[in-house]
Amino acid sequence: MPEFLAPGVYVEEVDAGLTPIPGVSTSIDIETARALIAAIKPTVERAQPGWTGFNDSDPGITLIQLFAWLAEGLLYRSSPDSERRRKAVLRAAADMAAAAGACAMERETLKRPRYFAGRLIDAATLQLEQDYQLEKRRRHNRALHGFGIVSGLEVRVDATTDPDGGRIVVEPGYAIDTCGEEIAVPESVHLGLPADGDAAYVSVRHWDRPCAELLASATLDVDCIEEACVIAVVRDVLPSTMAIARLVRSNGRWTIDAAFVPPRAGST
Repeated sequence: MPEFLAPGVYVEEVDAGLTPIPGVSTSIDIETARALIAAIKPTVERAQPGWTGFNDSDPGITLIQLFAWLAEGLLYRSSPDSERRRKAVLRAAADMAAAAGACAMERETLKRPRYFAGRLIDAATLQLEQDYQLEKRRRHNRALHGFGIVSGLEVRVDATTDPDGGRIVVEPGYAIDTCGEEIAVPESVHLGLPADGDAAYVSVRHWDRPCAELLASATLDVDCIEEACVIAVVRDVLPSTMAIARLVRSNGRWTIDAAFVPPRAGST
């Protein structure tokens, strides 16, 4: 799962590429698969609280089982540390949940509640009101501003005395993603450089993060949703994320690729 980096900003584990793990089989047994399913299921439940079908015939369960089967490939993406392998699986689940919450189709009409004296205002009604306002703003952003960086979010590589020889710095800024979600980075954040490879992207995505109450309880009832963002250093940019810089390594040093131009809101 993404880890806290700054207020409203979280970081995902750097994609370090494929690293074979000595002594680890490429096949998983049934107990390992069950453990992966048990780890993935709560992640999807938190990201998609409207999902209520948990039986084996539910398509959501089928997808989780499929991801558990595919997770054996993720064993090559980390060191022999079991905790890093677990986080890699959970990150894949978060990506799946983000894909499931893709942009609403423009052809779908917006619906808002109609209020009248004596109407019962329940949680579903209030949720419909929120959904209407949020989607109205997303459509406004997509149609009027497009997507990309609005301001700030400059990325640079600073030299340090660390063993890696440097760090990535992302400056504060504001952006709109392809779905019209607004992304804010309120302060400068620092990321580690990739461990290997010759190219990588610094990506950012919107994240509706359940507040801390959820993390401390076993229920899905939370007091608030934090409109946060997740920053990562990845080899491939998923459709749910937006690249704000490209890193290249030459002569053992990482630098910002000057030829890469990130998208700018208002220019699409």
